[in-house]
Amino acid sequence: MIDTDPVIESKTRTLMMNKSPEERLIIGCSMFTFAKTIVRSSIMQKNGNIPLCDLRKELFLRFYGNDMDKNTRERIASYFSG
Repeated sequence: MIDTDPVIESKTRTLMMNKSPEERLIIGCSMFTFAKTIVRSSIMQKNGNIPLCDLRKELFLRFYGNDMDKNTRERIASYFSG
């Protein structure tokens, strides 16, 4: 889905490319931290006060669960069960 006006997209890209690599890294890390906070809140709202290992498993599945085949996903997810 592309819902951003091309002029705005071009201006945003120019602004970002004018930043130093360190500034872009900081922005990217900040965005990931914010996304993780939102997803964590969603998981907690849905599951209540779940154990930390289960929360980590759910975070993994939400962020990376579609990036691999079922066997790999299950093998990695089982790591969080302790």
